[in-house]
Amino acid sequence: MIGQRIKALRNEANLTQQELADGIISRTYLSLIEKNSVYPSMNVLKKLSERLNCTLEDFTLEDNDRSISLLNVKREIKWAENQVIVGNFAKLESFLEQRYDTLDTLSKEERAIALWVRASFLFNEEKYKDAEQVVLKSIALAKGFKDVTLKLRCLELLDKISFNKGEKDKAIHHLNKANKIAILENIFSTERVSILTSLAQYYSRIGEFYVAINLSNEALDYNKKLKIHYKSIELENILGRSYRALGKLDEAEHHFKRAVMHCELSEINFDYVGSISNVALLLNTRGLYDEAYQEILKANEVLDKYQFKHPFSKYIRLHLAEILINKDKFEEAAEVLEQYADQDDTGYGYELLGDIEYKIGAYEKAIEWYEQSLTCEDLPFYSIDILKKISSIYELQGNFEKSNEYLKKCIEIYKEITPDMI
Repeated sequence: MIGQRIKALRNEANLTQQELADGIISRTYLSLIEKNSVYPSMNVLKKLSERLNCTLEDFTLEDNDRSISLLNVKREIKWAENQVIVGNFAKLESFLEQRYDTLDTLSKEERAIALWVRASFLFNEEKYKDAEQVVLKSIALAKGFKDVTLKLRCLELLDKISFNKGEKDKAIHHLNKANKIAILENIFSTERVSILTSLAQYYSRIGEFYVAINLSNEALDYNKKLKIHYKSIELENILGRSYRALGKLDEAEHHFKRAVMHCELSEINFDYVGSISNVALLLNTRGLYDEAYQEILKANEVLDKYQFKHPFSKYIRLHLAEILINKDKFEEAAEVLEQYADQDDTGYGYELLGDIEYKIGAYEKAIEWYEQSLTCEDLPFYSIDILKKISSIYELQGNFEKSNEYLKKCIEIYKEITPDMI
């Protein structure tokens, strides 16, 4: 039994129970372990093995004990895998201390999963370089596995890492590779839905809206076949944004409202706020500013009530400012922008400040804000609208040469992004 082995190894090391237990567990608890009255956790066993200068395997020389020990490790790895899937990263620290990925007694698959868990945790901590190194080790171990699920998860994680490092071409490469594997292996699971959702999100962001729509609908079809609603909120919002960008507002409204419906059927989270905000922006596009204001006000009230710590929270505030501008409530909009514009690295807040100045006829100041917006990190596709606004100001001023200069810049951007579109 494992307790007898610990006692034997302690005696061999000439340690008393107090000396072995000190700083790890109580002497009384060690005594119970040695009597096989209780079974220690893997964390305790690891610390005891370090003090006894032995391996975990030395505690489980008997086949029965070895099986119990390994079974517990396998259970912990499965538990950690599920924590990553549901996003409970805060619970993983003690698991990661075990370094199960280094245990040769585990299978390659189990060690590869442990590495993927570690990489996912590092990504969540925004340690992208470390996360990339670890996930590549997981992929190397997973090479040749009959089940490609882990490889698909690793490629998805590499996509996120590359995107956050600003390597957007590498990001889409990883996703396309994952999708090809899923097609080749005829994957019929949530992993396929997840890959399609990420692809749809990417293509929607670069302005390839028809591709985004097709990918989103394909993902929803898989959900129907699987009889689940995996990532349905995200997919409905992608469809809504894509149709809105194409000017198909009825279709957009249908999908935004479906996203809100899915949110209301589950626990309230930031997706609910974002979905209400999308409905508000659609109403804003339709010129229904009073209705839009009521919806965006509701989104902000939910945000205040639940205090969601989400990086996109600032955009809910900025959307409120945009709708206030359209309602000609410039002072209220300016108050919002004074607080949140500088928090936004895409330039959206500065664009809205420019819109205020444009509406009150302060054209030079408007151009200054628009130019500042163009220096930010938003995707090229979204800068076209700002360039058009600057062009229109110069046209109003009768400076047609300058107006044409900015229209030419729009054409140049179209030429740059067109080869990337499918």
